[in-house]
Amino acid sequence: MESSGALAEMEEEMKATTRAYVNRPRPVTGLVDAEEYAEFEVDLSITLNRDLADHQGRVFARAGTVINPLDYSLFNQRIVFLDGDNPDQVAFALSEGTELDTLIVLTNGAPLELMRAHGRRFYFDQDGQMVAKFQIRKLPSEVVRGQRVMLVREVPVQGWAIQHGFGEEAQ
Repeated sequence: MESSGALAEMEEEMKATTRAYVNRPRPVTGLVDAEEYAEFEVDLSITLNRDLADHQGRVFARAGTVINPLDYSLFNQRIVFLDGDNPDQVAFALSEGTELDTLIVLTNGAPLELMRAHGRRFYFDQDGQMVAKFQIRKLPSEVVRGQRVMLVREVPVQGWAIQHGFGEEAQ
């Protein structure tokens, strides 16, 4: 394969495929645009199904114990889930907060292109792990911390970019 050039061709194809995936990861499926405002709570608590022990066999948490990670976390950032190909959703996500207090998480789109266009980090929820954890169904959705739960807000934004003066720069 090396002498025929097939190996080099295969390597180039793999590089091109990887580059394409990095530039535009596989979208999270099953999400629709928010058409009306809605808010709900997500409890991140887990119930242990077995005893947990340290390396010396000392049990430090019993089966049946309910653990809420918010009891141990100082996390207090706003997370916005959006479709990066929707200019209204991008404008909405960029309208409030900074990189220090707002995480922008794409479920579709080109994160590197958006980073270059807006000078800001955009994350991508690969394989929909965060969407599943926060029970996201509609976009954009913002997630903020409540007392012992996370609050998910579905926010309709059709026409939002133009209404709020973002125009072409939101794209």
